[in-house]
Amino acid sequence: MLRILLNSGLSFQEMILHGLILIIVLSYSLSIHEFMHGFSAYKLGDDTPKLQGRLTMNPIAHLDPIGTLMMLLVGFGWAKPVQVNYARLTKFKNRSTSIRIVSLAGVTANFVSALVSYFILNLVTLITLRFYPDFSFFDPPIIYTTAVVIFSYLFEFNLLLMAFNLLPIPPLDGFHVLETLIPYKYRQKFYQYERYFSMAFFGLIMLGFILPFSPLFWLVSTVRRPFEWLITAPLDLLFNLISKLIF
Repeated sequence: MLRILLNSGLSFQEMILHGLILIIVLSYSLSIHEFMHGFSAYKLGDDTPKLQGRLTMNPIAHLDPIGTLMMLLVGFGWAKPVQVNYARLTKFKNRSTSIRIVSLAGVTANFVSALVSYFILNLVTLITLRFYPDFSFFDPPIIYTTAVVIFSYLFEFNLLLMAFNLLPIPPLDGFHVLETLIPYKYRQKFYQYERYFSMAFFGLIMLGFILPFSPLFWLVSTVRRPFEWLITAPLDLLFNLISKLIF
């Protein structure tokens, strides 16, 4: 992402602005993801996240240096995982249900954040066109440009973070959901191969630095695509209908 920013043709001042926005967006996206893991675990009976100070939106409590660097370099990464004691998730009789809720809480928060961001992005454009008839996309006001950059980044990064964490690879959320779907009598056999999944994961990361394309980014983009459509298709239809009514 930083490489794209450096090669974007933006002026130095614009790159500084985009960089600051990028840091804020990344801090929010990673923090809301981990906060929701901790919050859902706390509500389901485990106070470990609260005792460790993870029930906060303060990014300092959540950001992982390597994961944040990966997010800046390739567009997806991770934060410090929230520690959850699954044995204390006593809200539901079936503990697997609680584990799924905790595991999916982070990606759900990212999906909702992307949905709200895309809605606001369209709303800002609609309001601008409605009340500023002399508006030109070739020379937009700085307030409009800044709003578009903020909510575009929020939309993109939350979708990428969601899709990345849905991959069924340890230690990602998708893996924890997958293991709850495997019959208990087969789980020990499944866990024997867990380290090979992890090795494949880091192998995919390294291939991205060797090959002219990133296999992991392609995989994340494939997972992301249907969720992006779920957001953009209905909202584009909605705002097209509104535009026809008010213009």
